[in-house]
Amino acid sequence: MALSKPDLVAIIGALTAHAAIAYGLAHVPERPPHRPSWVEVDMRKKKVPPAPPRVETPPPPKIEPPRKVEKKKIAPPPVAPPPNAEPPKEPPKEPPKPIFGVTMSSTTEGDSSMAVPVGNTTMIDPAKSGKGPVVPLPSAPPPPPKPSYSPVSELYVKSFPEVDSEACARSTEYPDEAKQLGIEGDVKLRVELDDKGKVHGIKVLAGLGHGLDQAAVHALTHRCKFKPAIATDGKPVAFVIQSYLFKFQLDR
Repeated sequence: MALSKPDLVAIIGALTAHAAIAYGLAHVPERPPHRPSWVEVDMRKKKVPPAPPRVETPPPPKIEPPRKVEKKKIAPPPVAPPPNAEPPKEPPKEPPKPIFGVTMSSTTEGDSSMAVPVGNTTMIDPAKSGKGPVVPLPSAPPPPPKPSYSPVSELYVKSFPEVDSEACARSTEYPDEAKQLGIEGDVKLRVELDDKGKVHGIKVLAGLGHGLDQAAVHALTHRCKFKPAIATDGKPVAFVIQSYLFKFQLDR
């Protein structure tokens, strides 16, 4: 096989380069062997400062988890009514209506041509009479009791009642009829006095008439002033004047 000229030049160049490298390697001087070197080091102990005293810290307190508190409903105590309290009053009932007529209990059976309506009262105008079922009207309340009157006997009286006769006579009006007729005299009365000297009751025992009796009663009740009787223990008491003369005399 024939080589071209460029190929021959390349082969020759390569062989020349390899030969030069081999020659250079063969003439490189050897390096002396490496010897170890010594270095002096000053080894000094470092003073370590003493450790601080150990302080024991107390362990942290144990924190308990919050407890669940159950709220209990407490019923309020019963409210007692105040002492001596009156019970609640019932609402007033509607009073029965007055109906003109007579009650069935006041009627009698028998033949009669007179018709009377049935009702509960005859003290109203028939035109204002109510309607509906007849209900009996409530009876009138009883009169209040009279205060007790207990006069003392003369045996237990130290001083008897006194009256200002002159002031009593000046305040008494002489009746016109008795004055025109010229009637004079005494009206005899029984006078009941309480422990304050006030008239409790009067009774005419012997009168003159013509308005003189009424004038004497009115004067003793409203005009004259008595001092009460005094008992043996020094206390004022009620007393009855069995005979009191009220004198009427015309001016001369």
